[in-house]
Amino acid sequence: MALLLIINISYAQLLNKVLPASPFSTSLSTVVENYQNNYQHIQGGALPADEDRDIFLSTVSLPGSSLCVIYRFHSKQDTTASWQATLYTGEDFKEATKVYKNAFKQIKQTNFKVGINRISFDGSMENPTEALRFTTSILRPSQYTEVYKNFIAEIEMLNSIEGFTVRLNLHSRKEDTERYQ
Repeated sequence: MALLLIINISYAQLLNKVLPASPFSTSLSTVVENYQNNYQHIQGGALPADEDRDIFLSTVSLPGSSLCVIYRFHSKQDTTASWQATLYTGEDFKEATKVYKNAFKQIKQTNFKVGINRISFDGSMENPTEALRFTTSILRPSQYTEVYKNFIAEIEMLNSIEGFTVRLNLHSRKEDTERYQ
């Protein structure tokens, strides 16, 4: 058993040297791993709060993002924070779609550490169309862990009068069946 563990770790280290993770994946795994600490270790300075939440800059950002923030909601039932990156804001549907699809692909290629395990994301992509006001794709950890049992990576593409916005949200979301229990 110990020999298998050593071989597995050596193989993973070899793969990391041969196929290093992209800067996007490296940053994303840092953020995802910080979910275990409710994003406390990557929380930066405070931004103006709104009525329902406190907003903080994230000290870790994704390459190409324009803003990365942590939301702390004023809820006594759910004290988990949410992390959000704005990946695109503009009027070009093709460019927004490209960013959306590329983010989905990069999230699927990202591994993050939970204990001694490396976990990836599973999910299917919803294809955006110009006719929809919003498109959302949700990815979940590929293996069940107690800490990440409700964790999701949610990519959204919003279509409004001002143009298109692509965001990545990392947060906890209970299954719909649990919502009203």
